[in-house]
Order: sequence, then C-alpha cells, then structure tokens
Amino acid sequence: MNDVNNSDFWEELYRSNSVAWDLKTPTPAFIDLLDSEYFLNKKKMLVVGCGYGYDAIEAAKKGFIVTALDFSETAIEFAKTLSEKEKVSVNFLVEDFFNLNDSFLNSFEIIFDYVTYCAIDPVRRKEYADKISKLLKPNGLFAIILFPVEKRDGGPPFAVDADEATNFFAEKLELIVSTDKINSIKPRKGRELLQIYRKPNGA
Repeated sequence: MNDVNNSDFWEELYRSNSVAWDLKTPTPAFIDLLDSEYFLNKKKMLVVGCGYGYDAIEAAKKGFIVTALDFSETAIEFAKTLSEKEKVSVNFLVEDFFNLNDSFLNSFEIIFDYVTYCAIDPVRRKEYADKISKLLKPNGLFAIILFPVEKRDGGPPFAVDADEATNFFAEKLELIVSTDKINSIKPRKGRELLQIYRKPNGA
C-alpha cells in the first residue's frame, strides 16, 4: 500500500498533477446540498480533504462560514489563490484530519466529505468516524458522498462497503438520508451513495 498516512504521498500527487479524482469544479451533488432543506439555518462548515478548494469556495459563496483542510500544501496554496480570485473568505488549513486539535471539537454545524473516506488507510475508517462525531456540534450534520461503492483492489481510492461505513458512522450519529439518486458525474453514476447523519443532542 502506498503510504496514504504520509503527507508527502499526497503532496507528490498534487505537485505532479496526478490527481485523477479532481473534477476541476464544485461537486454537482454538493451544490444541490447547499440549497437543500438539510443545510438550512446552518452556517459553520468543515470540508475535509478539500483538495483545490472548489467545494469550500462554493459554500463560502453561499454564505457559509467555511474551514477546509487538506494534507497537501500545494493543493491548499492553489485553493487560497482561487478563493482570493473569487473574493470569498475560507479558512484553509494544511493539516492531517486525524491531528485536528481539541479547539475544533463540537465546532461544526456541517461537515462534508467527498473522496476523503476512500483515500484514508481503510484500517483507520472507524477512527475517522469517531473523529467526525467529536467535531460536530449537537444537531450538526455530516454529509458524505461514499465513492467508489464497489469491489476493487488497491487504492487510493480504496473500495467502499456502504454497510460497513454505515455501521461506523451510525455508532454515534443518526442516519437520516441514504440515497444513490444524486447528481453524479457520468463516470461515477451508480458508484456513489449520499448519506447524511445527524449528531444527537447530548451526544
């Protein structure tokens, strides 16, 4: 396995422009979510594994207060430049998600993930789910587009088992939406699943 736990692995991919997962635009299904009833009256958002920042910037344009992080300094530098060009403010961080410090605990009303869960070392997926729960405010939402939901060897992206993911996240969060009826780009249709979880009050 390539050392996906090491920032140098991701930095090299961005420096060599070997980021095949990059859409070069905001994620269509995320644009739909920004205008949905689920995100209504929620403002403080975390975008994990933000890459070049397209989703984070789109959310900021819609009035959300956005923090976004990525392992790659090159990706974040691009994102910062793009946000300045688009005249929006995003708190971009070069950071390992697992190392986010305690000042972020119970901080976010929304956390969004697209192609981060499939990029981390699969043995850390439960740890990832536990961290998501800790970062959310009570009543906060975690929206994730699971991809690739299929059997495949190697990675990243590593294959995603939807049942396994649901078991991890639902241990501490309440599943309120699970659907494959989303605005996927053509090559990914039928291989994606949108899930939205809510952190219960008192959790």
